[in-house]
Amino acid sequence: MKRCSIMRYIALIPAFVYAIGCGQIDPPPPLDEDGEPVPIPEPLDDWLNFLEIVPEEELSVRPTITIAFNAYLDPTTYDSYSTARLQSGGLRHGSRVDYRMTRREIHFRPTSDLEPELQYELVWTADDVRSVTGSPLHPRASLPTFMIRDDLETSPPLQRPEVSWREVEELFEAHCTSCHGDSRWSQLPMLTPETLIGARSDQVDAMLVEPFHPARSYLMHKILPDYPVRRFTEQPPPWSDQPPLSTDDIERIEHWIANGAPHP
Repeated sequence: MKRCSIMRYIALIPAFVYAIGCGQIDPPPPLDEDGEPVPIPEPLDDWLNFLEIVPEEELSVRPTITIAFNAYLDPTTYDSYSTARLQSGGLRHGSRVDYRMTRREIHFRPTSDLEPELQYELVWTADDVRSVTGSPLHPRASLPTFMIRDDLETSPPLQRPEVSWREVEELFEAHCTSCHGDSRWSQLPMLTPETLIGARSDQVDAMLVEPFHPARSYLMHKILPDYPVRRFTEQPPPWSDQPPLSTDDIERIEHWIANGAPHP
């Protein structure tokens, strides 16, 4: 009986070895259009991807195209002049880019008029657009093609609404100064132009407000409730007795920074 049992186990060894040798522990990495492996997101992260592209099919001769993302973008990976372009055959039009951080959107506007009745495609020209957590753009994320029509109204220029320091100060007074203006919280800075604009954060190596660059301003990282890269909690914190900033409130602060953080 023992000999039969041993022989039965020996007979199963080749099948076990085959299963180990042929079984795949990890799936093969995704490949780009040249057959080269592309980087993949870190564990517990996700691909950077498009949520919505507007318009979808037709453009005016001078349009603005809005691309909404599923994550915040790393500000070091895109450039105002070289992130994308519109092209039709040999015709190529560079685009100005405005990253609307609060909405996680990029707004593209070509720098010259497009040719009516031609079909254009939107093409990424940036080498490495990724999320602020390092997730690369999904290799199958596709951009649309558009038909150009000269009977459509042209889009307005890429221009932010003007927001004064007084408007920003009123938001701080309503949501923040009960702590930042309280002597019992002396470690919290006062929220003034002098303490914010060009001042370094004591938590990270970044300016609290870097004029014209909301995505690089640590103030924005702190007040966006779902921003994934910062130290400690969002502001105002969940336990504060002050109401949280709304998305519109945060966007107004972003506009103020994007316009250079003007102040008296």
